[in-house]
Amino acid sequence: MRAARLLCALLLVATACQTAPPPVATSPATPSPVAVTPTPVPTARPANSPTSAPRLPVTPLPLQTPNPGGLDPRFGIAEGFRDPSVMADIGAGWERVVLSWADIQPDGPDDFTWLGRTLPPQALAGELNRGVKMAGLLQFTPAWAATNADDAGRSVPQNLDLPDDDPRNYWGRFVYETVRYYTGRIDEWIVWNEPEFQPGDAAGQGSSTWLGTDQQFARLMEVAYRAAKRANPRAVVAFPGTSYWVDKNSGRPQFYERFLKLESSNPDAAANHDFHDAVPLNLYRAPDDLVRVHQEFDDIQKRYNVTDTPVWLLELNAMPTDDMSIPCADIHARNPIQTTQAQQAAFAVQAFALAAAVGYTRIGFYQMVDDNPCIQSAVWGITRDDGSIRPVAATLRTAVHSFSGFLRARFMPLVRSPATWSAWPLDPSSYTPNWQIYEVVFDMPNQRRVTVLWNGDGRQLAARVPRQVDQAQVMDMQGNPVAGPTRVGQDWSVSLPPATAHFPGDPNGYYFIGGDPMLLIEDNVPDGAPAAAPHL
Repeated sequence: MRAARLLCALLLVATACQTAPPPVATSPATPSPVAVTPTPVPTARPANSPTSAPRLPVTPLPLQTPNPGGLDPRFGIAEGFRDPSVMADIGAGWERVVLSWADIQPDGPDDFTWLGRTLPPQALAGELNRGVKMAGLLQFTPAWAATNADDAGRSVPQNLDLPDDDPRNYWGRFVYETVRYYTGRIDEWIVWNEPEFQPGDAAGQGSSTWLGTDQQFARLMEVAYRAAKRANPRAVVAFPGTSYWVDKNSGRPQFYERFLKLESSNPDAAANHDFHDAVPLNLYRAPDDLVRVHQEFDDIQKRYNVTDTPVWLLELNAMPTDDMSIPCADIHARNPIQTTQAQQAAFAVQAFALAAAVGYTRIGFYQMVDDNPCIQSAVWGITRDDGSIRPVAATLRTAVHSFSGFLRARFMPLVRSPATWSAWPLDPSSYTPNWQIYEVVFDMPNQRRVTVLWNGDGRQLAARVPRQVDQAQVMDMQGNPVAGPTRVGQDWSVSLPPATAHFPGDPNGYYFIGGDPMLLIEDNVPDGAPAAAPHL
């Protein structure tokens, strides 16, 4: 659909700048972040030469409780350590952090004095002591290792074709030493971020992170996988997060599919799990995309006989355009995809619920702190740079606290009738489904059932769902109890506020974010109790 393609193009414009390496690489994935806790560093970096002895990393801080448990690693926040109190209140159990090669080894292949410093040690220990599972993102080539001196951060590393355990394979050595250093603290690793962006793409200018070919990236992945497994056999090594839309709008097969096609002719791939243990995605703005794109990637894996390889979500957000309290608010207010902070708050619950139901095993919101809106392409933060929080903090807390530990999650929508546009999945070429009421049913421990409901229409609706017990309560997306539900025969009836997030290019009556979700909570639900789609 032309309207959907227009929205997709604008989605790319809205997220285009987030992954480009800065002129001088810094540790986070977005340009020039400011760490909440300053890290002591030497006043001068030691000189290094190929003949000098290796310079060792800083000794890690001891952990108080290596794994206290209680948090669900399926739900996470990127860079959560930048506001640990908000991270703890939300209760997220997973966190992506960036470890820039260019920052860890700025001076040469034997210098590891910055290993353990670019990620603040006290902040890392604090997250681990609360039971947060960490995932490290490795990217950005240092100048001394680059084959392209004019754009080192995005460059293919030198000597990449050497064996991964050859010390002259600088990328392999960096991955090995970094993974070995963090073993037991960071055991999940992601290789690069959004390498599919190309300088000639409509949204690629200033956004590309990789200037090599697909074949060279496949080699980068192979080296990283082998090196990480040598350093820590229990390490999980993930493919990079990709945006989906840049390849779709450029008429290319997905970057992931191109990688699998290359590896299908590699005789070593099968013995090495196709050189990846997970495949992540970065998807913004529209919760509906989480369902359709997961299905598309599942189909890609089936075509190449890739099994037991989970799909992750590294980056989710619906960035607000109405926050006039921040610097440079007028720039973001002009974004063509108008999104209020209230709509962002609703998005968080909807996205976490849908992602859990369709099978993503890591679900990460991007990101904790704005990090200077004047230099960012969008307003990213759960918190502003002054420490104040947006409404999305409360709804993330509701989602994480309500869904953590779920045993089963099912998505069961009510399809709108009659259809007024050609909708996915009946029309595979469409990007727009036709769901009127959304329902995600979570079966929780101790016979609790949490049913998340929201409205896809622009008018208030009452959803009826089969009643499992005689008593229930309703909670709004901020976690507050509200009146209801109403008992109607064998059903519960829950009032759902209308949806308001409409993009002018979309079909009339379609909303890319639904109305405020409601949570229906039932206790003492018999094991194996059925669930059914809602009705009006």
